[in-house]
Amino acid sequence: MRLTPKQENAKALAALLGIEEEDAAARLQLRIAVTFDCASGADRELAEHVITMLSRTVEWAGPSDGGPCAAEVILGSCPRATSAASAIWAGQAGPDFVVDVRPHEARSADEVPSPLRVVAACYVAAAAVRAALGPDFPIWATGPIVLRWSELFGADTGIFRRPLDIGECYLAGAGAVGNGFLYTLRYFDLTGDMHVVDPKRVNAGGLNRCLLVNEDDIGHPKASCICQAAQNSFPKLRLIPKDIALADARKERGGDFLIERLIVAVDSRGTRRNLQSELPERVFDASTTDIREVVLHFNRQPTDLACLSCVYPLNERERKHEENVAAALGLTLEEVRSTICTPATAEKICERYPDAAAEDLVGRAFDTVYKEFCGAGKLKADGGQQVLAPFSFVSVLAGALLAVEFVLRSAGDDDAARFNYWRLSPWHSPVPALRQHRLRDPHCEFCSKPVIRRELARIYGEPQALRA
Repeated sequence: MRLTPKQENAKALAALLGIEEEDAAARLQLRIAVTFDCASGADRELAEHVITMLSRTVEWAGPSDGGPCAAEVILGSCPRATSAASAIWAGQAGPDFVVDVRPHEARSADEVPSPLRVVAACYVAAAAVRAALGPDFPIWATGPIVLRWSELFGADTGIFRRPLDIGECYLAGAGAVGNGFLYTLRYFDLTGDMHVVDPKRVNAGGLNRCLLVNEDDIGHPKASCICQAAQNSFPKLRLIPKDIALADARKERGGDFLIERLIVAVDSRGTRRNLQSELPERVFDASTTDIREVVLHFNRQPTDLACLSCVYPLNERERKHEENVAAALGLTLEEVRSTICTPATAEKICERYPDAAAEDLVGRAFDTVYKEFCGAGKLKADGGQQVLAPFSFVSVLAGALLAVEFVLRSAGDDDAARFNYWRLSPWHSPVPALRQHRLRDPHCEFCSKPVIRRELARIYGEPQALRA
């Protein structure tokens, strides 16, 4: 059994609310209207993003068709178009973008650069779902969501429109965050080569949050699909698909090849942690914590600040989950930690579950197989970490912020080292005060080793205290 997008969303909501998946699925059978001024290109673009993300989360979203709706989103200064019980108003209010359950003086998002409209749309979509689900939804902000653009990304909006040559870089991960990254990055004027690396294949459940792929892509390599879908949006940036692991992609370039810029959009703590061992000079990383939170992390080697291995250390929860997956699928821990199902491990799984087809398992993540077997009632998830997929707007927010920060930092923004770690949520206003200069872990399995630090210093120079 392969989970559908609706089942993925229902599992996430059920886990959050502590209810049965059938009840969660029923609660997500919502209609949300999005009202906007068609004459405003900016608001039309903003509405398109909101509708795209909501359509992958609830039953229906779009301009009012006269039918009953659980909530209405009003963009800019438009009047209400429905009698929905709940409504949110969103638009530019002075220098800020405000999302509120109360009407406020708002105008079109014409002044907001296109990449930031994607960011705004994520917060609008989250507020719309929250309003439609009602006051029992546990993630309920006490006030409006306020996006203070200059505080978040600087006062120079011209940087979002200037051409930029990014040279050669690697994007690891063509899943939900990788989709959100390219979905947003297309609004920048970029030149260069971007290698998109992912050994996995598109699965049906991932369609609830991967905006650049569709049902026709199911079963096909993620990297190839996302590059084919996005390439026409990048007239000067070449997307090069690599349907293999990053380590293998590096080997193709020769033993001495080093990655200058690595964008990390993979969905596994262990994989993120291990990517630092590929010795990239610069890392741009974003991840999600189920439906609640987004984590941003950056590092430039050598540094006294945290690396990927510092940020995503092997913890007890992860260790127990790996043990549970291994026991359930009949695999060893080493096999599970390889993350991707090979022909050999597929055969081992089929020995335990004869009704499974080995050819359907090869190239898929063990977490995905485990989650789907749980969904089909073939095994129990007792004792392990439940694998939950975020709603679309959570993954897109992670990818969108990753794209914006990647461009700002690649452009040599003087303020680019303002933080190397930040946790934020689509359900609440971002809090810049929570940004950190997180120091490296003296017990890190990667950067605490003297031999690795000496090698990084030899390759890239001496460390800088606040080099992020």
